[in-house]
Amino acid sequence: MNTSYEPEYQIPIVDFLNGIVRSVGHIAAWANIILIGIILTQVVLRYGFNSGMVPLEELMWHLYAVALMFGLSYAITNDTHIRVDLFHMNMSAKKRHIIEIFGILFLLMPFVWVIFHHSLGWVAHSFAVGESSQNPTGLPYRWIIKSVIPISFFMIFIAALARLIRSVLLLRHKGIENEPDISGRVSMLKHLFTVSSIDNNKKGDT
Repeated sequence: MNTSYEPEYQIPIVDFLNGIVRSVGHIAAWANIILIGIILTQVVLRYGFNSGMVPLEELMWHLYAVALMFGLSYAITNDTHIRVDLFHMNMSAKKRHIIEIFGILFLLMPFVWVIFHHSLGWVAHSFAVGESSQNPTGLPYRWIIKSVIPISFFMIFIAALARLIRSVLLLRHKGIENEPDISGRVSMLKHLFTVSSIDNNKKGDT
């Protein structure tokens, strides 16, 4: 579902960055399928045989974490993250772009950097000490699940960067402008940042 209140546009560099995030998100989404299978197995073991397994219990919240953390960046690419729509929907396109740019530069990006920077230390320390579950029968290699934090926040950075580029270009263009073609390498680079409208009549449902 797209909650945007403006026509859709195609920007090659934005599509490329979003494509990376969405590809990772599609892979991470399989964690939900595995999670359902593990939940069903744990329910059968616990209530059918009165013998639930601690590793399965821990694996469930590990998979919850994977789906949630990578889902954050995926939501940004599709503009399905939470925002105050009551105010956002009544603003002009120019104001929405300005607020989007401000929010990404001064709120989202600093937050992403702080968590990403500190999480590298968490993962390194977990790996160095061979951290595992505090439960004797729990899962080992705790650094594996902790590594999801920096990786997923790097995906959030890519998604936010794509969103920032999109907002800046749409604010700059204020609509679609026909500009003269520039030959050579400059035109190839310029093409990545070209804004073009999408014909919704030809666009299939996503």
